[in-house]
Amino acid sequence: MVEQKHKDDAKEKRVVPTPEDRSYAEWFAWAKRSGAPVNACHAAAQAAFAALASGKDVSVAAQIAAAAMASPPQSVDSGRQTYCAWYALANIDLNLDQARAHVFSTAALHALDAGADAKGAHSAGLEAAGIR
Repeated sequence: MVEQKHKDDAKEKRVVPTPEDRSYAEWFAWAKRSGAPVNACHAAAQAAFAALASGKDVSVAAQIAAAAMASPPQSVDSGRQTYCAWYALANIDLNLDQARAHVFSTAALHALDAGADAKGAHSAGLEAAGIR
């Protein structure tokens, strides 16, 4: 299980998704498409981020990410975990392209933040992505 960071919400609340969350979710879904478990997907996304930050190109980052899937991930904050889950659902299960998957995921997260349950968040995502 991925360790969630618990912070004082009033003190350190951040807006999800950030551009980094969006990119991270794309790498997460890249790993998830292979059937990898959640921990391996987070490890891959983290490794890809580190590789790209150190100046590696995307193909090298993908190789490093694939190798990292055997290692445990570092902790991931709950907002990023939730965004990744919704993004993977949209991109893989609903077969939405990246842009529409981000629209779906963002709307689902905002619905959850507004008090919706998972079904309501899913409906909000579908509507935002133009499916309903």
